[in-house]
Amino acid sequence: MKKFLILLAIIGWAIIYISCGGSGDSSSSGTTRVTINLGEVQSPAKEPATISQETTTIPVEVVRIRFTISAPDMVTIQRIIDVAGRTAIIETFEIPNGLNRLIVVEALDANGHVIYRGETTVNLTGRSITVRLILGSTSPPVIQYLDLTVDNVLIENDATTLSFDIINNGNVEANDVLVYVLYSDLYYTTCESLTIPAIAAGSSTNRTIRASYPVYTIYYYKIIVDPLGTIGETEEENNIACDWEEDPDYCSAPPPTSCP
Repeated sequence: MKKFLILLAIIGWAIIYISCGGSGDSSSSGTTRVTINLGEVQSPAKEPATISQETTTIPVEVVRIRFTISAPDMVTIQRIIDVAGRTAIIETFEIPNGLNRLIVVEALDANGHVIYRGETTVNLTGRSITVRLILGSTSPPVIQYLDLTVDNVLIENDATTLSFDIINNGNVEANDVLVYVLYSDLYYTTCESLTIPAIAAGSSTNRTIRASYPVYTIYYYKIIVDPLGTIGETEEENNIACDWEEDPDYCSAPPPTSCP
């Protein structure tokens, strides 16, 4: 009987020890309250050499914010909220304790595309923390550039007129672009200069030159955009349109230094 009571006492202490968790580390169990603060986002730079600037408001194109919290040893947490004109987003989560909790925050547009994104990794031990994220644009910076070319050259009206388009393939406008137009019949060559605007985004400006004395009919032409090289462009090799069958080397000759 005495041995039986001693055995019951040992079992009782073992049950108490197990129910209290023993002497193991409890920091890996439970959750941590994590507050995520999205007070700012980064907008893409408009200048090619300028670092992205921060703004204190949520951009108007952002419609929803998606939070994703994950780690190999926990169930992924995801939450999507509507922005609805708010200037700052503060959300609180109860996240299981542990190492390397990945927090990803994405800003979505009306079509569900991710246009801003930010992420960080935290270690959680049960002590509440606040995480502040600045979201960066997922779009590349807008690079400003200028690219002028000549296209759609036509000799028309019984070879008495020469029409052409000056096209700007870049996204920067250029005013007063100088153009030299050389044209010839079988005997004489003349040069005319003109200035035109070059509207951006692939738009074109059309011009027509009428043959003037002593040229009677136009057989050959050479059109040079920015002949003096005063405009910096991303592509300088496409500034000439030339068809000079009588003297092919004329097309590769340097432009004249002046033109009436």
